[in-house]
Amino acid sequence: MGISLDENDLAAIIATIFEVQWGAGQTLNTVHNIYRVIGGHFRRKRERWFKSEYQDCRTVIDVGGTAEMWNGIDFAQHITLLNVGESPNDLPPAIDYVQGDGRDTGLPSAGFDLAFSNSAIEHVGSFEDQRRFANELLRIGRRIYCQTPNKWFPVEPHFLGLCVHWLPRKWFTNSVDRYLTLHGWRYRPDAATSAALIDSIRLLTRAELQQLFPGCKIKTERWLGLPKSFMVWK
Repeated sequence: MGISLDENDLAAIIATIFEVQWGAGQTLNTVHNIYRVIGGHFRRKRERWFKSEYQDCRTVIDVGGTAEMWNGIDFAQHITLLNVGESPNDLPPAIDYVQGDGRDTGLPSAGFDLAFSNSAIEHVGSFEDQRRFANELLRIGRRIYCQTPNKWFPVEPHFLGLCVHWLPRKWFTNSVDRYLTLHGWRYRPDAATSAALIDSIRLLTRAELQQLFPGCKIKTERWLGLPKSFMVWK
C-alpha cells in the first residue's frame, strides 16, 4: 500500500514550480524551491489520506510536533503537543503543550484517541531509543500514526545530498556535508555544526519499522517509483 506520483501529479508539480518567482542567478534558491514544492505536494496528498482515515479521533497527542502541523486539520477537538523545548507563545485554545521526552512521556496509557508523530523518530537517538519512542506511541494512543523518511531512498532529506547517509559515520565528515550536499552549499556549516546534525539523525528501514511497531500497517510514499518515506498506522 503506498502513495505514488502519476502523470497528473507530475504535471501539477511542474506547473507550480514555474509559478515560483526566482531571482537572477539564484541557483540554490531554485533547487530549494523545487524541493519545497515537491515536498508540499506530498504533504497535501498525505494530509488528505490522514483526514479521511483519522476523522473519528477527537483527542490527539503530537509527539515531537508543532502547532503549524495542525493548520487546516479540523477533526480533532483537542491536541496536545509534546516536545523537548519550552512552550511556544500564542497557542490556539484547542492546543496544549507539554515539555517532555517522547521516549518516556509519563502520560497515561491509552489516554488519547491518536498518538501522532511526523518526522521525529529519526531524531531521538539509537535504535533502542527509537524502540522506546515507538513503545510510548503504542502505549499512550488508542491509534497511532508515525511518519519517517526511508533510509534507502538515495536523497537524504535533511542534507539534500545524494547517498551521503549511506557512508560510514567516519567518512561522513564536514567536507562531505560542506561540498556534497545542498545543506552545505547553502549554509556553509563548520565542523561542529555538521557533526551535531549528522549525529542527530538515524534513518530507519521498513524492516526496522516492522520491528518497532508490531501489528501495525506501513504505508509507502514513493517518488519516481522509489520508496521515499513510510507511514506506520493503525
